[in-house]
Amino acid sequence: MKKQLYSILSIGLLLLNFACEKPQLPLGNYTPSLVVISNFTTLDGIQVQVSKSRSPLDNGPTEYITNATVEIWESDLLMERLNLSDIREMKTPFYTSEVIKPRVGVEYTVKVSAKGFRSVTATSRIPESVNLDSVKIEKLVAAADDPGFVNYKFDLAIYFTDPRMERNFYHVNIFQKNVVVQKDGVEQIEQIKKLIFSSDINTNYIVANYDGGFLIEDKPIDGNAIRIPIPISIRMPSDVRNLDEMIVELRSVSEEYYLFHSTVSRQQNNSDQPFSDPVVLYNNIRNGQGVFAGYSQAEKIVSLKPQ
Repeated sequence: MKKQLYSILSIGLLLLNFACEKPQLPLGNYTPSLVVISNFTTLDGIQVQVSKSRSPLDNGPTEYITNATVEIWESDLLMERLNLSDIREMKTPFYTSEVIKPRVGVEYTVKVSAKGFRSVTATSRIPESVNLDSVKIEKLVAAADDPGFVNYKFDLAIYFTDPRMERNFYHVNIFQKNVVVQKDGVEQIEQIKKLIFSSDINTNYIVANYDGGFLIEDKPIDGNAIRIPIPISIRMPSDVRNLDEMIVELRSVSEEYYLFHSTVSRQQNNSDQPFSDPVVLYNNIRNGQGVFAGYSQAEKIVSLKPQ
């Protein structure tokens, strides 16, 4: 079973900057509804994006709702009414909590209302985090490339143990970090790029995420210690003083998070395949569209040198 998982994850990688286009959501026929997007964790307050759904024939830009009432509830207790971020400085406005710091295992409900729309609600929680046991650079080989460049090939091996006898869902993100030294030798610029995976890895339990990384459902690996070797090739200038660091983020995500992101990703992967089966987007926003979902995370950093 583990060998099958390893072969599934033996894929090519492309680099992707952080800026990513948001996925198109399922649209109402004639009557617009509220679209709510929120992925929340313990590290920050809760941020909620609210917009208006578009008809299938509308190719215009996203219309954000800036006069909504957005509330976070815990059971029957109103925890906070969120404030709108300063839209003069942000392309995407968010309603942000200033008091609440979400806790693991607690169910939170978002309630959103705006004039001219049906009010919407959704509930989710942050699951317990699963630790990264280790992250290693294995089988590192450096070879001269074009003049002035070196090509590094290696396996990025990720080790973690899946909790036994419970359903777990994961989102693995991988970032490449390097420091570029300017010609004067003084100024240093830190660059971070996110890795995006080919849809060739997709199975019933693994999905390349549209915004980078990949999603895993633990059904075939339940309760096991897992090693995931990811083959990576990086081309770098030979005069770079600091070899890159690889940052691995293991998100333990709620089922709502997994279902939404996996169906959006599968739909986008099928967009250029007209004869593929249609993908029904998951949605946990009652009377509306989108997702309200929690996750926890663990992170490790490893330098590019043989282990």
